[in-house]
Amino acid sequence: MPDGVMKTSEPQGQILVVDADEGAVSSLSGHLQRSGFDVLTASCGKDALTAVEQLPVDLLLLSTTLPDMKIADLLQALRQQFPMTELPIIVNAAANQTAEILSALHCGANDCIDGRANLEILLARIQTNVILKRTTEALQATNKSLTRMQRKLDHDLQAAARIQKNQMPSEDLEIDGWEVAWHAAPCDTLGGDSLNVIRLDDENWAMFVLDVSGHGVPASLLAVSVTRILTPGRDGSGRHDTLLPPRPLGDVRGNQDSGSVASAVYVLERLQEKFIPEEDSVQYFTIVYATLNTRTGEMRIASGGHPSPILMRAGEQPQLFTDPDGPAIGLIPLELDIHFHEAELQLAPGDTLLLYSDGVIEAFNPDQVLFGPDKLKRSLQFHAAHSLPQVVRGIHTELESWRASKPQKDDETLLAIRRME
Repeated sequence: MPDGVMKTSEPQGQILVVDADEGAVSSLSGHLQRSGFDVLTASCGKDALTAVEQLPVDLLLLSTTLPDMKIADLLQALRQQFPMTELPIIVNAAANQTAEILSALHCGANDCIDGRANLEILLARIQTNVILKRTTEALQATNKSLTRMQRKLDHDLQAAARIQKNQMPSEDLEIDGWEVAWHAAPCDTLGGDSLNVIRLDDENWAMFVLDVSGHGVPASLLAVSVTRILTPGRDGSGRHDTLLPPRPLGDVRGNQDSGSVASAVYVLERLQEKFIPEEDSVQYFTIVYATLNTRTGEMRIASGGHPSPILMRAGEQPQLFTDPDGPAIGLIPLELDIHFHEAELQLAPGDTLLLYSDGVIEAFNPDQVLFGPDKLKRSLQFHAAHSLPQVVRGIHTELESWRASKPQKDDETLLAIRRME
């Protein structure tokens, strides 16, 4: 403890009384202690500066006269180290000391009051300032804790986003005789959309786009879970928890046929069995799933409540391919026995198929007009002469221009495949 500073009791708040008048110090200390405060005392400005540097002080009660320095100089020195919220200072000045009061307030005092004439008001002001200081300290501590928690949460979200991104197709994915391109833009750090292109065997591939209801972590977790069980592995190897069987199955109702690829309907029916509606959750997802024989160009498509793909035949206008239809997964109870339907499609050289999530066609411009499927078809046709990656980038650029200043409200996902001529 610094020389000249005396500690006298246990605190509800710790007050430093700075005054060279021993009688005034004794009187004020007694009143403060009876009010529940701990009291430190200092008889000069130097001891006061030492005390606040070495001891926890909740408030400084300062006389207008000190033997070693002017009050203004002491206040300025204190304020260089401690802001008003961190160290409240009340100057104990008589009402007629107008110049001293104005100087003290100008140099950083929180308040000035004549404690000799208004002791009860002085004690009330001290109590109020101590409460404000401690409340501020508690808020600052809470903010620091929240900041640490937010940093950790951001770190965890970024890690989860990397996991989600790693489930997407490889950027350098190549299918002999075919172009494949995709773009995924979540509206937040984590998205509820997902897509993949999966090699099943030497000439058969599967692809899908799915969209989980809602946003944020719950939607992302479900999207990751579904993507995982639909993806046997990047090298085409099997995995125990995948819905794709080791020997593919497949007619349109999921009956076994050991010589064919798992039908799109088979996969959606297995998803429907796995993700049944729950009473305490209204989370579901839409999906469009397709299989492709890259040698023949034959494609089978099934949809679970998902927007219709867009088919653009070589040299023709793009059209919505509306044949496949079915319920969203996790929304309809199994006992209703609502079935999925599978459509067959033959892709010829130059034909393009575009899969997408509803965030694309439901994007609004500043005039509250939807981007819509018609504009998406026009955008596809406008960029059709370019490579497929350029086509997808072009559509995405148009989508951003369409939104202009409006924030992105939903995940936006595009997946396109084109048979090379």
